[in-house]
Amino acid sequence: MFTHKDLFLANRSELSVPNSMPDDMRQFELAWIDRSIHKTSGESEMPSDLANFRTMLANLIDADAADEPETASFVATDINLDQFRTLVQEFAVDGLTEAQIFWPVMPRLSLAAQMPMMRMMIDEFGSGNPVRAHTNLYINLLKELDMRTDLQYYIDVSGDAIFEFANMYYWMVLRARDTSFFVGALTYFETMIPTFFDCYVKACERLGVQEHAYYSEHVHIDEFHAAEGHRILRAMDKDGDFSPDNAWRGVLLGRHLTMSAFDAAVDKSRDAIAA
Repeated sequence: MFTHKDLFLANRSELSVPNSMPDDMRQFELAWIDRSIHKTSGESEMPSDLANFRTMLANLIDADAADEPETASFVATDINLDQFRTLVQEFAVDGLTEAQIFWPVMPRLSLAAQMPMMRMMIDEFGSGNPVRAHTNLYINLLKELDMRTDLQYYIDVSGDAIFEFANMYYWMVLRARDTSFFVGALTYFETMIPTFFDCYVKACERLGVQEHAYYSEHVHIDEFHAAEGHRILRAMDKDGDFSPDNAWRGVLLGRHLTMSAFDAAVDKSRDAIAA
């Protein structure tokens, strides 16, 4: 029986050696994706066009922003430094591979859609300054917290929920037939990050964490990334490449797996001490 850590490792290998994933691993992934999409959007009303999709997305984001989960409130006001280390630990497999998986989507987008996607990627990698690349900002955070900085360590100790979150993007970028899944999820995520990461910024301020730039930078820059996401959507729609149904399924899938990963990490932090 495969785990999502197994799938994550297979996805990492797939970046170096395309089509290297075993068939039984692909079947594991496909069954998981089918279950997850059915669970998150099986009964949902589907948007009829781009305008309807954007209205539904805005309404969902407003509702989520107004309804702070208990786990986010705990991080903002109550998490202690050891618990915070565990939370940082659980998301290190994402932070240490920040946006690397997004590169393969570029040739799958039209030229017009590639331009805003490229601007987002340039920001992710520090706008040409390696010191500001988001992965290096995460490494700086790990160093201040006296934590290890090698990816393999976090692959060994992280919970399954964070691997599901990461594996979702691998599927969307590498194997989903329609890039609308990815762009829908990406636009939702980039729009919510300024709200979602606010609890991290508040925790860093309260705990005296100096290397908070990974979180505070996202709060600042992702308002621009959200606008770029909508530019990608408009370009795809103009080029005839946009499926409002699949974009909405991507939103709901991304929302569910992101919050599941966050809640699982916070729950782990409450009763575990990071190594």
